[in-house]
Amino acid sequence: MKLIFGANGKLGTDFKELFDSIGEKYIATDKDEVDITNGDFLRAYIKTMHQNYKIDTIINCAAYNDVDKAETEKELCYKLNAEAPANLAMIASEIGATFITYSTDFVFNGLIEGYLYSESTGYTEEDEPHPLSTYAKTKYEGELLVSQVTENPENTSRIYIVRTSWVFGKGSMNFVEKIIELSKEKDELKVVDDQVSSPTYSKDLAYFSWELIKKGCESGIYHFTNDDIASKYDQAKYILEKISWKGNLIRAKSEELGLLAERPKFSKLSCKKIKEKLGVSIPNWKDAIDRYFKEIMYGYYWYEGDINEYGERLDSTEFIFKTIQRDRIIITDTDSLIIYLDADMQILKA
Repeated sequence: MKLIFGANGKLGTDFKELFDSIGEKYIATDKDEVDITNGDFLRAYIKTMHQNYKIDTIINCAAYNDVDKAETEKELCYKLNAEAPANLAMIASEIGATFITYSTDFVFNGLIEGYLYSESTGYTEEDEPHPLSTYAKTKYEGELLVSQVTENPENTSRIYIVRTSWVFGKGSMNFVEKIIELSKEKDELKVVDDQVSSPTYSKDLAYFSWELIKKGCESGIYHFTNDDIASKYDQAKYILEKISWKGNLIRAKSEELGLLAERPKFSKLSCKKIKEKLGVSIPNWKDAIDRYFKEIMYGYYWYEGDINEYGERLDSTEFIFKTIQRDRIIITDTDSLIIYLDADMQILKA
């Protein structure tokens, strides 16, 4: 039996859908059911679940991810990002269960020199972290504490730390959704072009994490993101082109935003290790966004004009967005136009 913490977020949601699709049994919990910062309760809960259901894998998708707010909530951030993963790792080791938890590209300071746009691009698992923010420091501390459990001579469990970056997916607000929401409200957007890494689709992160566990790869730190490299500006530009936004996208610099937490300028992670261990290639980040759009689907509906193959009324300057699930029906708020789409966003009937 698999036990998932943080099951209602982006990654937890995709683990549940993955397990449902392959018939893997799991128990899903979130913060309203289990407070993972309460060490004594957490231990008792897992031991009880193990006694009743024989837990063989613990998946920690829970984390404190508000990078700026962490600067004023340091204690809570530390409990969620450092103490909780360490406790989960120790309990997993005690019951002989595999454990996987997640860290971030922000453990690096972005000062890598001479990086190339190639297979070897970015930080490797062997590079030394230098976290800049409270969030990043707590994630790195969590890595160190979990690694101590891994290195304990008495430990026989496989324990994985997966660093990732710029995660988007269902379950909670993400950069893709935020850009689309802002595009509905504004005709001019400023997005930084000096933060460079790679977007990661939570569905891919769940899938390849499961492959890592299934294959029984050796314990340790692994990097996973979607392939290739991008700035936040590049990512926003691709999203806005997909929705045919007619506004003005402006390049900005991080210093202009006045954010509380410092972020690395370059934090691309090299995924060479996980590719070699699994013998796989990883989809490009643009392909990942394409698939996310198909999964969530954005219905476009116009006030006048003909409808093209994507459900667009072509000669209008005004439109509305509505998020729908795969294979559902879009109904406009204006003229009750009904559009039937298949999973590839093709018109079946209009």
